[in-house]
Amino acid sequence: MKILLWHGYLLTGSGSNVFTSNLARSWRRKGHDVLLMCQERAPQSVGFVDEAGDFIAGNTAFRLDPSPGAIAASGRCRLARPDIGSLLPVYVYDRYDGFTVKLFVDLSDEELADYTDRNVRAMVTAINAFEPDAIITGHEIMGPEIARRACEMSERSYIAKLHGSALEYAVKKQARYARYAATGLGAAAGVVGGSRYMVEEAAAHVPGWAQRAAVVNPGCDVEVFQPRPRSSNTGTVGFVGKLIASKGAHHLIAALPLCERVRRAVIVGYGGFEDGLRCLAQAVGSGDIPQMLAVARGGETHPLVDLVRFLETAPADYVAAARSTQIEFTGRLDHHELSRALPTFDTLAVPSVVSEAFGMVAAEAAAAGVLPIVPAHSGIGEAGAAIEQAIGRPGLLTFDPADPIPALAAAIDRVLEIPLEQRVGLEQVAVRLAHERWSWDHVADSLLELATAG
Repeated sequence: MKILLWHGYLLTGSGSNVFTSNLARSWRRKGHDVLLMCQERAPQSVGFVDEAGDFIAGNTAFRLDPSPGAIAASGRCRLARPDIGSLLPVYVYDRYDGFTVKLFVDLSDEELADYTDRNVRAMVTAINAFEPDAIITGHEIMGPEIARRACEMSERSYIAKLHGSALEYAVKKQARYARYAATGLGAAAGVVGGSRYMVEEAAAHVPGWAQRAAVVNPGCDVEVFQPRPRSSNTGTVGFVGKLIASKGAHHLIAALPLCERVRRAVIVGYGGFEDGLRCLAQAVGSGDIPQMLAVARGGETHPLVDLVRFLETAPADYVAAARSTQIEFTGRLDHHELSRALPTFDTLAVPSVVSEAFGMVAAEAAAAGVLPIVPAHSGIGEAGAAIEQAIGRPGLLTFDPADPIPALAAAIDRVLEIPLEQRVGLEQVAVRLAHERWSWDHVADSLLELATAG
């Protein structure tokens, strides 16, 4: 099958980049012919691009050359970069070599029109040259609007994938993007969200398409994240994520003294609140409640209200228990390093304070044979509930976010008190669920089925 996949960015780094890479890789491996429209400048580095090149000025044609380093597969992936000029609009600021980067919300109407028009011309050219059987685009803006205009000219249909960053940092912030999202999603043959929460949240701000929405959870690399044999219960709880207040690592650190069965905590990640978290961990280890309160009241950018409230009313024996807690920080680990570390945890805490489109790290933990503990909210709660349903243990892994520190500690102890042999059986069920529901091949097949339905 011939698949046209539009993505406005690169193929590594952010979640949507990784999503796009794994879709293209899976379809190529399954024998499909993929034309990937994106701005990746080093396609040889990803290992699945057979040919790559640029659209000519004006986007009326594109020229491709063989790309070295592609791993053999039964299908083919060609990468074509639309000519968008030097300006790359983004949702969250970052640097991109070779581009002038500007937030969508800071674009002038003329800049937005130029970016959109260039991509529309490129997609029309790609449709005419490639004659795809399926067209898939991403983000609430501007991908669906680009596809709408291009497909109207060529009498084609398309489906659109939702991503949280476009919704949060553009659609919710400016009425013009809400309008573009409404027209782009409204004309799509189908709209795909990574969770029920993501679909409902987007539909609350962008009307006119929810009746054609489907949920397809993002994938995880089940070939990289695999379980390892367990011979003992080490009492180790892990955290994996950005070290920022919204990810809730401070709640895990504060919960540790309440946990009867935790001997060691491993904090994996990096971010702007790392110094604060290290200071909090040191204060926990020394039983210094005043220092913990100082960190909580300062926070990252504002006070950590739940932590302050907990510490101000902490039980009398909390200080004594705190001194026995061992906490380690590993810094940033890439996927392959993380795949070796994750299976060594007895459980993984994912105590996100803010809503999450989906719990990717929870899916990775399940694939690695580690039961993740998550708050009962948003997409992350859906991931935990899916694992609970699969293992037949409702309420085991999810906790009440309204009382995050004691509830998290109780959930950790619930998991660690399960006898090792019994817990390994539950973990094996979680691994099967990850392969059946969250593998990239399953995601790719589901999206393609939706894109070709009717």
